[in-house]
Amino acid sequence: MSMSLAVEAALTQLRTLRESHFTVVLPLMQEGHKYKLDIHAMAVVDRSLALLRGFCDLVAARNMIAAAPLLRCQLDNGLRFFASTLVQNPHDLADATLKGTPVRKIKDRHGELMRDAYLVEQLTAHVPWAKSLYDQASGYVHFSEQHIINTIGIPDEEGMAQIAITGYDGSVWTDQK
Repeated sequence: MSMSLAVEAALTQLRTLRESHFTVVLPLMQEGHKYKLDIHAMAVVDRSLALLRGFCDLVAARNMIAAAPLLRCQLDNGLRFFASTLVQNPHDLADATLKGTPVRKIKDRHGELMRDAYLVEQLTAHVPWAKSLYDQASGYVHFSEQHIINTIGIPDEEGMAQIAITGYDGSVWTDQK
């Protein structure tokens, strides 16, 4: 069973994002003094590249159950870096993170702890689809209806579904139903 042309095109587009990662990080890697936030940003970009590669490989292998949690990790990457815009001193946040302090234990400039729910709420004010992606991708991190749907598919009008235990996701990746 081959992937749909739309999925193949989306994978090609995602893989081209690799170059933009380098475009963003190269200026930070030039010789000279490195700020703690620069180091933080380089780690975010490095993690993003690894997640992107893994996601594309898993989608190509038609393994949504393993690929989808990587979307959640990628969003986590964005949330943690976005947190640097919510604090009084982003270099202090980077320093605390480097020393092992979880972002959820750090307060923003208004005294709010930056837990995931708070960060998602703040990011959604700028990126309207962030909460939806967070909720859907989290459904793949924690066992949920997403895993059941991947196993049985979406039932037809009579409520009938076909169970398949294959290790691959079915019609999600093809033009077939």
